[in-house]
Amino acid sequence: MLPEMRSDATWSFREGRAIIEQKGLLDDLPTIAGAFDAHGGGNQNYTARADELNPLGWEQEVSAQFEAFTADGTASRRASFDAYKDGVLLEHERGEQMRANWHLLKMEAAYRDPRGFDDRYHADVAVLLIPDYVNFPTLERTENDVQAVLANYFGFSIPLFVWQYPTED
Repeated sequence: MLPEMRSDATWSFREGRAIIEQKGLLDDLPTIAGAFDAHGGGNQNYTARADELNPLGWEQEVSAQFEAFTADGTASRRASFDAYKDGVLLEHERGEQMRANWHLLKMEAAYRDPRGFDDRYHADVAVLLIPDYVNFPTLERTENDVQAVLANYFGFSIPLFVWQYPTED
């Protein structure tokens, strides 16, 4: 059974929800949340999730390469996003708040500097999915971290939609 999207369990930053709606992708999120809830994340569960995400046109594990020039040469970091479709970067986190914040920072970096992607990808908006059974991350903590720290001190600017989705006990 797919989770139902409750508006009281969502938060939108810089019109993130409106962008997802304009792209016609809001209705995909319950299926994606259900696939990650049932099969978990990571490459080891890729095939099980693909059965649910592929028919919707979502790609999994889309990579970006971030680079910085240093006095010693080039520092490089590869990162991937759990799912991608039409400029939407999606991450699912059920482990800890700091990992959720790392996902947000990766999405921000891809939004600010699209050179990390190959020509097939770009970042217009970010989605963070959080199951309701975890202690952290939470919707409220994510909203607070974005507004009080990431946007306030680091210029976080990617439009964002966060959904803390309901799960069965």
